[in-house]
Amino acid sequence: MNKRRVIITGHDLGFSKSINEGFDYVLKKLPKVFSELSILPNSKYSDDAVIIAKDSGIPCNLCFCLTNSKLISLSKSPSLTNTNGLMYNADTKNWDFSIIDKFDQKEIENEISAQYEWFLKSFGHKPSALVSQKGEHGDPKILEPIIKLAKEEKIPMRAPLWAWKANYGAQSLVESEGIKTTSNFFLALKDWRGNFGYDLETDIEKLIADVNGSEGVSEVLLFVGFCDRELLDMSSVSWQRGQLLNILKRKYFLIERLYSEFEVISFGDLMLE
Repeated sequence: MNKRRVIITGHDLGFSKSINEGFDYVLKKLPKVFSELSILPNSKYSDDAVIIAKDSGIPCNLCFCLTNSKLISLSKSPSLTNTNGLMYNADTKNWDFSIIDKFDQKEIENEISAQYEWFLKSFGHKPSALVSQKGEHGDPKILEPIIKLAKEEKIPMRAPLWAWKANYGAQSLVESEGIKTTSNFFLALKDWRGNFGYDLETDIEKLIADVNGSEGVSEVLLFVGFCDRELLDMSSVSWQRGQLLNILKRKYFLIERLYSEFEVISFGDLMLE
């Protein structure tokens, strides 16, 4: 019986200093954990994250971000930014992304282009895939320009989600354009309410069973980082990252289970099909 193919992604690299430090620890102190890294382009810690990603040798995808941190585009974008020049934040605790409804489409496209150019300049090559923070590309206003970019550049995409759940209409649109993509998504960490996602320590058997019960390529997201006051103020998922890092350190065999149960790949392998 063929094993299910799974991408194991380290998510949010560059989001905060303590997250970068958490990635650096995992990559240097533990055996192989990630088959992909996902980097944010518009944080004040993104340039430091580039060094971490390059040193790791692990494929790195571009995680577009349009509802957090700073603007990269040099074009004026009043619909995207507040008076401090920072992007309007979505209400992730209540999963309210209605702020996107007010975004100007051209400003979205300019920022997506600028974030992509940042990656090319920083790494010297294309990203392994195009994804987004918090599944923003589940919204049509963000999804459509990313689809266009993925098609032009021949780059895979993460399955479009909404509230970390399957978004079948958006998924069908991606597939109809002939873009290589994942089919399923699993969050290996409980959300801030504790009612969504999988605790890697207590839910490992359920996670494995659910992946095996899914068709197509799945992606498992890992959030790691040391928790500090800055991260607590920035993210609704903060201390959970430190908890996951601790689990990886104490019980690395859980990651070994994933590598044993599945054929672990990267996004680049989708282009070989």
